[in-house]
Amino acid sequence: MERRPDPSSYDAVVLGSAVYAGRWLEPARHYAAEHATALRGRPVWLLSSGPIGAPPFPPDEPHDAEPIGSSVGARGHRVLPGRLDRALLGIGELAMVTALRAPDGDSRDWAAVQAWAEQIAEELAGAVSSSAVSSPPS
Repeated sequence: MERRPDPSSYDAVVLGSAVYAGRWLEPARHYAAEHATALRGRPVWLLSSGPIGAPPFPPDEPHDAEPIGSSVGARGHRVLPGRLDRALLGIGELAMVTALRAPDGDSRDWAAVQAWAEQIAEELAGAVSSSAVSSPPS
């Protein structure tokens, strides 16, 4: 993670990570653990960016998505296609993707990202409307 903002200052959070070898990156796992209490106090969704190619490889959910989701009280988890640029990898990562025969390229689906963001926005707007209706006037 480049930035590590305190989630307490946000009304909602989408916490995401690239996925390598079926796991979230260590900085993202650490952030979730470090801020679990604050994250549980607001709506949270998880995003895993990782499968590449067609059909998506690997096809499985990240191993740690469910435990991270449980620890932060996530409302949902979405796995969306990612990209693989070998020029950006370290020697260990390069060895792993070579051994797995992972395909190079950008498989990100921006329309799917936009559609999911709109679903989250609708859910948040509905929660705000519901709380405004159920709150007695002052």
